[in-house]
Amino acid sequence: MRLAVAVVLFASAARADEPSRLSVVTAKSQPAIESVSVYRAVAQAREARAKAIVTATKLDQPITLPDRGPFTFFVTPKGGKQVVVGQVVTVEPGKTHTIKLVEKLGVVDVFRRDDSPRVGRIVVTDPFDAGPDEKGHVAVQSANDFRVEMLVPEGDYAVWVVPENGARAVRVADRIRVLAGRIVRVD
Repeated sequence: MRLAVAVVLFASAARADEPSRLSVVTAKSQPAIESVSVYRAVAQAREARAKAIVTATKLDQPITLPDRGPFTFFVTPKGGKQVVVGQVVTVEPGKTHTIKLVEKLGVVDVFRRDDSPRVGRIVVTDPFDAGPDEKGHVAVQSANDFRVEMLVPEGDYAVWVVPENGARAVRVADRIRVLAGRIVRVD
């Protein structure tokens, strides 16, 4: 009995020396991921985004983390803005924390209308955001043309079209609900 307890204690001690890891699982139904960034999770959002601890572009193998955290994880889709996929996450030593993007993120796809102006940019915002022309505007995701899939966290959003000619932005969708793993098409 003592020998079995000693073996279990030794195995757990050896496991504590191993580094923490992060594994990101992508989905074919979502846009390609350019990189994964790991930041320190702190009380102030600006401090957390100051400098990435680890940035990885190859997602086929786990990312080694420097310690147990807490961390905030971001993914960057090709041609898009960073999207948060995990906040204040602590990873035990010797364990791999797995993030399945299909369980965290959804996709917004905007189709061109017949009366749509020539697009300069398409912007996805919080539903209460005043819009791209106003002070204090915060874009969740953006694209340079119609039919570009934009990766966003699960939630409610507004969609804006900013005309190429410099005219005021037009809100084309208000309060769309994006669910994780789903594609929302806006006409």
